[in-house]
Amino acid sequence: MKTKLFLSFLGLLLITGCSKSAGELFELSNENIKNNETDQAIRDLETLVTKYPQDSLASQAQYKLASIHLNWKNDLASGYASLQNTVNNYGGSIHATQAQKEIDQFPEYILNKAESLRKRKMVKEAVEHLMYMTEKYSQHEFTPKGQYMLGDLYMNEFRDFTTAIQEYRKVIENYAGSSQEAHALFMIGYIYANVVNDPKSAEIEYKEFLKRFPNHELSPSVKFEIEFLGKGIEEIPVLKHITS
Repeated sequence: MKTKLFLSFLGLLLITGCSKSAGELFELSNENIKNNETDQAIRDLETLVTKYPQDSLASQAQYKLASIHLNWKNDLASGYASLQNTVNNYGGSIHATQAQKEIDQFPEYILNKAESLRKRKMVKEAVEHLMYMTEKYSQHEFTPKGQYMLGDLYMNEFRDFTTAIQEYRKVIENYAGSSQEAHALFMIGYIYANVVNDPKSAEIEYKEFLKRFPNHELSPSVKFEIEFLGKGIEEIPVLKHITS
């Protein structure tokens, strides 16, 4: 008997929950976001869109789903899908118009978001964003910057110099002619010379730099590095005063 009563009560709760109006679901999503219950907010909005697809709040709910996925969950794939659903299902609405603008500017959004995540010390999430960018937008004009930033993250935040060299190398291999190419080649030489203490490899990379970019603004620095490869500060006249 107790089991039957419990099941009946549970069924009543489910019916009551499912009977919420579009407006109630939308307000619940707002409250859940305020309380950092983002998963529940997503469920509220998904219920609204599914149950009330013709309601005046439906397009806003679909667009809001994109915002939650992108800005709270850092989920690019789900965020993009929600933007696309806003355009596909609610064409002509102000939310569809805005969603299309964000789709068109998505690579730039990813790059800016990765920079923001890096500043907030959310390095893993920044890397995930940049990996998504290099995979989905390999030919976009902003992608060389993203690829270079990957090298920079592994160099400075993770201190994983082997992976940093690999990521910088991808700039050279995949984005020849970009403004990041020379800087990536310089950084590879720099890591060999000043971080992992491999002067022979550093010399190879630096000489390749001078061969390919003889007039680059970094060329004087490269020549300086080559001249004093493997030497300590006390052996470099211009830096000798630091140790004196």
